[in-house]
Amino acid sequence: MTVGFSQVDTGLQRADDGVDVRCELLAVGRTNPATVAAAVQAAADQIAAAAGAIPAQPGVLLPNMAAGSALEQDESVTARHGLLIAPYLWGGQTPQVAEDKRLTLICQLLVLTDAEYSYAADEGVGPFQQAVADGGIDLLDFSRADG
Repeated sequence: MTVGFSQVDTGLQRADDGVDVRCELLAVGRTNPATVAAAVQAAADQIAAAAGAIPAQPGVLLPNMAAGSALEQDESVTARHGLLIAPYLWGGQTPQVAEDKRLTLICQLLVLTDAEYSYAADEGVGPFQQAVADGGIDLLDFSRADG
C-alpha cells in the first residue's frame, strides 16, 4: 500500500550532484487493507507536516504516528508508532525510480507498539531489528501484544 508520498519534497538531495531525492512509503500487514492504508497515510502526514525536519529515509522513527489519524480510531491496532526501513520485500536491492532531476527511493513503514518504540529509541534501530529477529516478533501484526 502506498500513498503517492513521492510528491512531497522533504529537502533531501543527492550529495554528489544535488538531484532531489524523494521517497515513496509502503507498508504491508496482516490486517485489512484500510488499516494498512491508514498507517501509511499517518506516516506521510507526519513527515509532510514536519516540513523537512523529519527526513523520509531508513532508520527514522515516527513517534505517535497514529495521533489524529484514521489509524488512531481503529481500537484493534496496538502499534501506533512508525519506523522507516529499507524494504526487505524483494530480498535484494531496493527498486529506485530515476526521473529527470529526481530520484525516488522506497521506504517500508513498520508499525511499532509503545514498548517496541521505546526500545528502538533507547537502544537504536539496529539493536531493535536484531531483538525483533531474535524474539520472533511479527511486525506485520498491527494488533500484537505490547510488551
